[in-house]
Amino acid sequence: MTFTGARRLGLMGGTFNPVHLGHLRAAEEISEHLGLDRVVFMPAARAPHKPGLDLASFGHRLTMLNFAVRGQDRFRVSDLEDGLPGPSYTANTLEEVAARLDEGCRLFFLVGFDSFRTVGQWHRCLDLFRLASFVVFRRPGLGSGLSSVGEVLARILGPFPDMEADGSGQGGTLSWAGFQPVHYYPGCRLEISSTDLRNRLVLGDSVRYLVPDSVREYIEANSLYHS
Repeated sequence: MTFTGARRLGLMGGTFNPVHLGHLRAAEEISEHLGLDRVVFMPAARAPHKPGLDLASFGHRLTMLNFAVRGQDRFRVSDLEDGLPGPSYTANTLEEVAARLDEGCRLFFLVGFDSFRTVGQWHRCLDLFRLASFVVFRRPGLGSGLSSVGEVLARILGPFPDMEADGSGQGGTLSWAGFQPVHYYPGCRLEISSTDLRNRLVLGDSVRYLVPDSVREYIEANSLYHS
C-alpha cells in the first residue's frame, strides 16, 4: 500500500542522515498546500552525489525514518532503493515508483532548493521532469524564489513559456510543453540541517528539539555520528 491507494502522491528522497524536524515540517506543509494524499520518504541506499559523506548505514537511516513518521497516517517510508541495482539515481527511482502507481495517480517529487540547484547534473535529468511534478521548497540560508527556480530550469529546458505566481504568497508554478509542472513552495522555514546535526553530535552537543525524540533516543542508543 506504500504507492497504491492515493490520487496525489508525494515522494521525498534524500540521505536523511539523520532525518530531522525540517524534513517532516516540509512534507507536512507541502502535503497540505498541494492536497497530497500521502508522502513517502525514500532514503537513498547509495547516494551518487555524496560519496564522501559520513553516512550512517541504510538500516539505521531507514529505522530512524520509521520512528520519525510513526503516528502520522499520511506519511510512509519505503526501502525500495535498497533493492535497486547500482547508484541511487533519482530518475531510476521515479521510474520504478511510477510503474507501481494506480492509474491516474499524480506523482510529486519534493526537493529542497539546495539540492535542486544541481539538478542539471543529475542522471537522465530531462526524464526527471517527465516522470514527476517537482516541488521545490526553500532551504535555510539560501536565497530562492520562483524566479530562482526558473533560472535553474531555463538552463536545462530552455526559456519557460509560463510562470504563474500564487496570489496567496505561497510560491507558484512553472510550465514547459512536454514536461510536468514545477512548483515552488517558500514555506518550511525551520533552520535545521543534517550537516549541523552531525557536527553537534560529534562535539557531544544536544540535538533535542531538532529531531523527534524517538530519533534522538535511537541515535544515542546506537552512538551514531559520534567521533
